[in-house]
Amino acid sequence: MKKIALLSYYSGIVDRGVETFVSEISKRLAKDFDLTVYMAGKIDLQKYKTRQIKSPRMKPRAAKGFFGKFYLDRQSLYILIFTLFLIPKLMREKYDLIVPVNGGWQIVLVKIFTMLTKPKMLVTGHAGIGGDDAWNILWRPDIFVALTSAQAAWARRLAEDLKVTVIPNGVDLHRFNPKIAAVAIALPKPIIVCASALVPYKRLDLTIRAVAKAKNLSLLVIGEGELQGAIDSLGKRLLGARYARIVVPHEKIPGYYRAGKLFTLASETEAFGISYVEAMACNLPIVTTKDRSRAEIVGGAGVLVNTKNINRYAKALSYVARANFKNQPYNQALKFSWNKIAQKYSTLIKSLTTGGN
Repeated sequence: MKKIALLSYYSGIVDRGVETFVSEISKRLAKDFDLTVYMAGKIDLQKYKTRQIKSPRMKPRAAKGFFGKFYLDRQSLYILIFTLFLIPKLMREKYDLIVPVNGGWQIVLVKIFTMLTKPKMLVTGHAGIGGDDAWNILWRPDIFVALTSAQAAWARRLAEDLKVTVIPNGVDLHRFNPKIAAVAIALPKPIIVCASALVPYKRLDLTIRAVAKAKNLSLLVIGEGELQGAIDSLGKRLLGARYARIVVPHEKIPGYYRAGKLFTLASETEAFGISYVEAMACNLPIVTTKDRSRAEIVGGAGVLVNTKNINRYAKALSYVARANFKNQPYNQALKFSWNKIAQKYSTLIKSLTTGGN
């Protein structure tokens, strides 16, 4: 049985897109491979092996400042230390495939390690089109898994000799579906749901301003992050009793999706956005930023708009709140079942680790 190591510093510390990917894909691939997830946090009672690497820990910050551009900010250095600590374990265990998900110096160390010891390296495009994934591509993994065809085309333009394939993120259709009971929310209806980290590139301020412009809608924000004070202040000032923010475990989010009329996210860049497919699986239509990647994900299950234009954004929210999309969102989500996604990874990994093309 082939041995796989996933390196995920933030697993057990936060539960966001990349960490959800690691958890969902690992518990499915563990059926076909001897798989271990190395993390700085701690998760108990999983269906896959985990190993906690005791190193300095912190929650992620999107705004990394000047030093972050060179991966010299505190969180990048913590990930460097984490990876250095686990290199001896990787050497002892003799893995066939290593999957580093944190980029930065982690990708450099794993590249050097794989060159010396010959396991394969698989990198997923969870950073999205931009500098961080360009850095990952620079170090030439054995395979780069783009999350959308738009990202794959971008990666091929950066490195014509790079092996690139497209496998999207997924959703657990057993946990996220229209039959989930809605949680009672003390907000006037209709309710717009936005599940997001409260970090700059998610642009929650645009969402709050658009909901305020729409006047008859409420906004439920699910998440936390470095901007939560500023976001709460703006939400309460512009929306008053039509605004609420909560933090709930990932497993409880489906009931809150079901309480909403639609889902929105105005992020400037997004590699994929697992929250889109989770919301669609609960049959919520989507209003989000217009670009090729999100058009591929959302399809006909919502409206894509220039979210920087507050008037257009507000009109799109009002329209979708009134419209009847029937089962279009759920039918779109069916394309992204984690079981289907895991099968694609399983086939890819078997080919990669046995020398296939």
